[in-house]
Amino acid sequence: MNQFGPLICITTDASALAHHEQVDILISRGARFIQIRTKLLDQRETLLQVEKAHHYAEQSGVVLIINDFVEIARMTAISGVHLGSSDCSALDARKLLGEDAIIGSTVHNLNDAIQVSEEGVSNYVGLGPYRKSKTKHDLDPILSEKIILEIMKILSGIPVFMIGGIELRDCELVSHFDLAGIALCSALSGEGEYASFVPDFISQLNSVERAVA
Repeated sequence: MNQFGPLICITTDASALAHHEQVDILISRGARFIQIRTKLLDQRETLLQVEKAHHYAEQSGVVLIINDFVEIARMTAISGVHLGSSDCSALDARKLLGEDAIIGSTVHNLNDAIQVSEEGVSNYVGLGPYRKSKTKHDLDPILSEKIILEIMKILSGIPVFMIGGIELRDCELVSHFDLAGIALCSALSGEGEYASFVPDFISQLNSVERAVA
C-alpha cells in the first residue's frame, strides 16, 4: 500500500536556494513527500537546514526525510531517512529511529532488491537509475525493462518509486510497472524558477492514477 502519494521531491546542492528554502517552496507548490539530499554540507550545517525545514513540514503535514544522515533524523524527529546501498543498514536505522520512522532504501540491482526484501524493514524503495541523471554522475548501469520487472516481483508489497533522469512524459511508468510513484530532483525546476514543474508532475500523476482506477 502506498501511503506517501506518487511524487517524492528531492532537494539539491545545485540550487542557489538553501535546502530549507527549497523545502518551503516545494510545499507551496504542492509537494507532500520531500527528501533533503546534500553531499556538500557538513553535519552541523545539515542539521540547521533540517531543523528549519522540519518547521515548514510540521506546519503543512508534509512527510520530510533526509538522505544518509540517520543521526540527524533521530535528533530532529523528522519523518525518517533514505539510505543508499553504502549507507547505514536499514536494520540499524530501524533500531535507532524506532518503528514509526519512515525508512527508504535504494535499489540498483537484483541483489539490492533481495536484501531489502529479506530485511523487511524498508517502508519504500527508490529504484533506478531509469536513465542518466543530471544530478548524479556515479550511477550504476541503467536498468533494463526486464530487470525492472524482476525487481518489482522481488519487492512485491513494498512501494517502489522510480528515479534517475525521470521526465514529465515518464509519469506513465507508474502504471506500466505498477509503481508507487516517481522521485525527482532536477526535473522539478524550470529555467530560473525553482520547483516550477511540481504542479505539472502532480497533475500528470493524478491523471495516470485516475486512468488506472
